Amino acid sequence: MGSEREPLEAFERIIHADFPNPQRIGCPGDQALLKLAEGAGPLHQARLLAHIPQCAPCFDKLKELRSRARNRSPQPI
Repeated sequence: MGSEREPLEAFERIIHADFPNPQRIGCPGDQALLKLAEGAGPLHQARLLAHIPQCAPCFDKLKELRSRARNRSPQPI
């Protein structure tokens, strides 16, 4: 399991180092990220999907929203 986390953690470090975007220039609104996190709405939003791996704040927000969505969903028995 640890070996699966390593590439994800490396990817996250790269995003934060190369694409910090502290002014959140060109970022979608939180509602767009929330819809993506919850799997609601069409996922053909190419611009949104292309933006996230190039923007640390949006990447972090999406990660947070996905975690919240998973915690709200019913757990299998």
